[in-house]
Amino acid sequence: MSGPVIAYADGLDSPRSTPAAVASAAGVGAGPVDVVLGWTPEGRDWLESPSLRGRTVMGGYALGDAVADGRLRYLPVRLSAVPRLVQGCLRPDVAVVTGVRRGGELVFGSSVGWGPAAALAAERVVVEVDEQGPDFGGPPIPGRIVATITRPLTGGAAPAPRPPTEVERRIAAHVVALLPDDATLQHGPGGLAEAIIGAIDRPVHVWSGVVTDALAALHGRGLLLGTATAAYVWGGEPVAELVGAGKLALAAVDDTHDVTRVGHFDRFVGCNTALQVGLDGAVNVERVGGRLVAGIGGHADFCAAASASLGGLSIVALPSTTRAGASTIVASVETTSTPRCDVGVVVTEHGVADLRGVDDAERARRLVAVAAPEHRGRLAEVLP
Repeated sequence: MSGPVIAYADGLDSPRSTPAAVASAAGVGAGPVDVVLGWTPEGRDWLESPSLRGRTVMGGYALGDAVADGRLRYLPVRLSAVPRLVQGCLRPDVAVVTGVRRGGELVFGSSVGWGPAAALAAERVVVEVDEQGPDFGGPPIPGRIVATITRPLTGGAAPAPRPPTEVERRIAAHVVALLPDDATLQHGPGGLAEAIIGAIDRPVHVWSGVVTDALAALHGRGLLLGTATAAYVWGGEPVAELVGAGKLALAAVDDTHDVTRVGHFDRFVGCNTALQVGLDGAVNVERVGGRLVAGIGGHADFCAAASASLGGLSIVALPSTTRAGASTIVASVETTSTPRCDVGVVVTEHGVADLRGVDDAERARRLVAVAAPEHRGRLAEVLP
């Protein structure tokens, strides 16, 4: 380590302030610092600095270039493990988190994530206060707060949730047909998740890593049971109205991604996507062509929990081809992010491959059947 370690809380509203500004506010002096980063959808000018050094538990988004050129080292860990890491081998000297004001206290805004764990582990906490940020009902910021700084107005825009494609709508129809009654649903971000939420035709509970404005639309259709729970919000006023109505609670990943706890929910259904699925059912959500494009995140957590749930189901849904036409069903994945034992069903626009209770040979045959027709012949040649 070349200097103090600064951990940046993750999420849509992850702190924008430069490491130098955070170090100065925390009183740890000038000079080089090492950063610990996570999910960072929004661009930062300082992420382009040649002097940037540190580690990240999530790739892709705004961190892609820094990981690709080695300035940031990617750690392949599931999201549920991050709180333990920041209390151990990744323990920071300073944690910087984004907060909003609620009366006289500072609370988390649209992202809770692993921010509480970082704040409790750090010797000093700096809160980047978003004076214009919405209060989504997040918990108070813990730890030894030594300074507050104003959230910079500049910064690259975070991508908006992408609307679904027609192929994703077809996949969503297959997914919704698999849902049991009185299910508790988890979904990832992206157009496919938006399509699934939009296609739901029966009441569901929601326990997820991230929720979007689509959750408000689900509630508007009278299909949201109880209070939804999530660690991150990717939305605006519609979600804020849900909070006001007592229909959404934000919590840390210590709770939302606790595999043992969530696995005890009856009929817990994890709906996640992938970059590749191998013929053995293993899933890759991290790399394409050797380049890191994302991280494990909560994928492995929720697939494991859904596999353990009584009456639950671990669903991996994805288009059968990439935008370039390559098959997403492959002989073997480039890297295994989620093991085959935690994948129950694979869904593409061509149908459903139910992998439960069948051996490797049958799993492979069922996966070839939902691959794109133009790729099935080549995949059949490598069937066990």
